[in-house]
Amino acid sequence: MVLAVLCGVALAAAWAARQGLLTADDAALRARYALPQSRFVTLDGQHIHYVDEGRGPVVLLLHGSYGSLRMWEDWARILRADYRVVRFDRPPMGLSSPAAQSPTSPGTADMQLIDALTAKLGIERFFLVGTSSAGLPAAAYAASHPERVAGVVLANIAVDAIKPAATHLPLELRIGLQISRWLGGWRPEFVWRLVLQRNLYDQTQVTPQLVREWTDLNNRAVRLPKPGYSPSGAMFARTREDLPKLRAPTLLLWSADDHEFPVDTTARRGLTAVGAADKSLVVVERCGHMMPIDCGSRSARAAKATLDRWSLATPFQ
Repeated sequence: MVLAVLCGVALAAAWAARQGLLTADDAALRARYALPQSRFVTLDGQHIHYVDEGRGPVVLLLHGSYGSLRMWEDWARILRADYRVVRFDRPPMGLSSPAAQSPTSPGTADMQLIDALTAKLGIERFFLVGTSSAGLPAAAYAASHPERVAGVVLANIAVDAIKPAATHLPLELRIGLQISRWLGGWRPEFVWRLVLQRNLYDQTQVTPQLVREWTDLNNRAVRLPKPGYSPSGAMFARTREDLPKLRAPTLLLWSADDHEFPVDTTARRGLTAVGAADKSLVVVERCGHMMPIDCGSRSARAAKATLDRWSLATPFQ
């Protein structure tokens, strides 16, 4: 009898999760997580959440997997006095929605969106920043559009195909991920807390507010159309091919405590692969994989020092 009840509860929870009933609707999420400067625009059939603030040379910020433009708050605060800072939620993350038909090639959707959004905002040349998985479209765009990218900052990125090993994850997290399969991809709050704790050096950053934000915004994606391809570690082989093609000045900005992509085994190999004549590696101490959250102010100041140097030698409209 008890087993039957538990199975019934599990099935009910799975159904509710798949129907989106365990997550607030988009109107409620917009009210909760949109910023005062937030704007929404429809581009090529997809609804995009973006923020455009400040004046000066343009810096376009691309967040990593499971994140949102809210990750860049410290960077925007430091840069917007001297730069025009543009950031958007990479679909279907944050408050953005996917296109009706998703491209089948990794990175293509982000690159198309960069073109569409910069055209909408009247931006010709810009500095491009990508962190974590956003390093793939950032490197690919900079390699294929040297006339538009004045400089590229790649922070804690994969520089080649990767093979994630689930056995390296904490037992609690592995259990949580297994539970989420029963719930159609919906993940309980404790899973997102463990994800944040694993990726942040400064554990005081893992606040109840941040955990709730990541839970709400990432579970929102469960009820959205799925992409036309299955992301995997193999897709980062593209970055290995793009790094030697970079000609724009390139900064590799790295966290000293990034367990995903350590400095010695990833960053230094990436620096060697970059084809730009002007290239450098800057390491930020006491910082984990999610750099914009973990050491936002310190990493932003480190990036700004290089952006300021590039700006002096770069013509902008």
